[in-house]
Amino acid sequence: MCAQKLVTDKESTEYIRKIFNTFDINGDGVITIDELKEGLRKNGIKYTDTDIYHFMRQVDTDGNGEIDFNEFSVFWIDELHKEEEKKRLFDVKSTFPTLSELKHQFAKLDVDGNGVITFDEVKLALVNRRGHCSDTDVYKLMREADEDGDGQIDFDEFLVMMAKLYTK
Repeated sequence: MCAQKLVTDKESTEYIRKIFNTFDINGDGVITIDELKEGLRKNGIKYTDTDIYHFMRQVDTDGNGEIDFNEFSVFWIDELHKEEEKKRLFDVKSTFPTLSELKHQFAKLDVDGNGVITFDEVKLALVNRRGHCSDTDVYKLMREADEDGDGQIDFDEFLVMMAKLYTK
């Protein structure tokens, strides 16, 4: 994880605490699996039991079956770092690029020029940007962007992903 530390910025801490509290339904200072499921349901987020299992394994670092505020904060900060990393990977600027600029960015990632970005091309881009990357990171990014589930990111999916990055 990128951010194995406590949150120190007061405004960030308050923001993360507010999100944490929406999941800590009974207010006891920890998020249980049932509270996590209920919080996701209330926010209209669909999930599977496998999603919950993987999330708990990732976030519940002490393995006690509950997520405390520190664990939640570390996860949240890590996710913010990943969003920033995606923005750097895809050259996200402060204003939305033109279609021509998006085509150029897509072409840079589509190394073999076949009209789709593959797992290997995403991995190559990540390695070139930060010197290393895990297959898990690539799978997560691919899963998020690959809307039709064919294992590739076509230009339309790339546009949707870029729009999401610019609206965050």
